[in-house]
Amino acid sequence: MKIQRKNRISMSFEIKIVSKNGLEFESEVDSVTLPAKDGYITVLRSHASLITSLNAGTITARFSGQKEKNIEIMGGFSEIKDNKLTVLID
Repeated sequence: MKIQRKNRISMSFEIKIVSKNGLEFESEVDSVTLPAKDGYITVLRSHASLITSLNAGTITARFSGQKEKNIEIMGGFSEIKDNKLTVLID
C-alpha cells in the first residue's frame, strides 16, 4: 500500500523592515498589516505588486501558530513584489 502525503503549500513570504539605522526586522511571515495612507492593508502571499506610503501606526506581522510581532512606526514606504515585502520606515 502506497502512502500519499499531501504537499503543504507554503503560505509565508519574506518581510524586511529597514530604517536609517539599518535592518530592523527580517523574517518569514504568514501575513502583515500595514498602516497605509488610505487605511490599514493586509498583505498575504501572492499579493499583487504594490508600492504605497505609510502613515504613523502599527505594523503587525503574523506567524504560524498565531504568534504576532507589532512594530510602531512614524511613517514610511512599502514595496510588495514577488512574495517579498520591503518596508522603509522613518
